[in-house]
Amino acid sequence: MKFSFSLIFLFVLFAGGSHHFSVAAERTSSVFLTPADSLSPSSRRPFEGHFHCAETNVDLHLNLYEEELIAPGFEFLGPMNAYLKGPGIYGTWMSTRVSIDGKKAVVRFSNDIGSESQDIELVQVSDSTLTYRTTGGNAIRKAVGRKLVKVTDQMTFRLK
Repeated sequence: MKFSFSLIFLFVLFAGGSHHFSVAAERTSSVFLTPADSLSPSSRRPFEGHFHCAETNVDLHLNLYEEELIAPGFEFLGPMNAYLKGPGIYGTWMSTRVSIDGKKAVVRFSNDIGSESQDIELVQVSDSTLTYRTTGGNAIRKAVGRKLVKVTDQMTFRLK
């Protein structure tokens, strides 16, 4: 089967009361799938998919191979490799840097207002499980009552 798609991203910049419009990029891709590709779990890339941590109620959306994810509410930022969101954390954390080395990836996340960043090490444990570990301290927080408290620095995410 052959699927073709074309995406056009239009960014609107508001500066000094005037409106500036520009087309940032046009991407055209062709994807060829065979029935075996769509059914084989072993062909799945480990750092791609929607993962969930049940203990902390946090969702991790990943595609560390291509910038194609759009964080809800942050469409104006364009595509990215990953974002963290959910009732278990305060705000949305979006990827700003990604590196993959075998079954390990390091992702730098920044919060939705850009005031804090956090490096996360992701390790593939199985086809559907990743472990999450913060490096260099923990900046990601959650609301508890009227306070922001740090979330755990280690989590287990399972493919949803």
